[in-house]
Amino acid sequence: MGVFRIARRFEIESGHRLSKHPEKCRFPHGHTRTIEVVLRAESLDPNDMVCDYKALKTVVANELERFDHAMLLAASDPLRDAFAPFAERVVLMEEGDPTTEVLARHLFVAVSAAFRPGMEVIAPGGATYRVPPTVRLERVRVWETPNTWGEYGEEEGTEG
Repeated sequence: MGVFRIARRFEIESGHRLSKHPEKCRFPHGHTRTIEVVLRAESLDPNDMVCDYKALKTVVANELERFDHAMLLAASDPLRDAFAPFAERVVLMEEGDPTTEVLARHLFVAVSAAFRPGMEVIAPGGATYRVPPTVRLERVRVWETPNTWGEYGEEEGTEG
């Protein structure tokens, strides 16, 4: 059986420090990150869509807000106290160093929890969208540079 997919890309600016890295990445530095979120469904909704892009954009943008113009650090980073003056824009990653792979998994879990089939999404401006019951988050891909990305998602052929 075939599967329908839609995707939306987002862009954020964020910094990170990889405390376990043996070279330059152990120093604080930043990236323009492109984040691609892919939804899938085995059938289309009554509007002949997997899901309305506005609903997808609203949910993901809400989840990404805390990462935009933020410094990402491992919660266990020995230098995390040095960033205390910037606490309002520091995101501590409990999963480990904030690599692209860890960020992709973190966002996958967060978007999955915030974007449940059947839920109502209220977009800016007040329009309400219902997430179709057949929709599943398939993957989140995070580009760290134009040439490198990491992703996390469902294994092929599994249900979410």
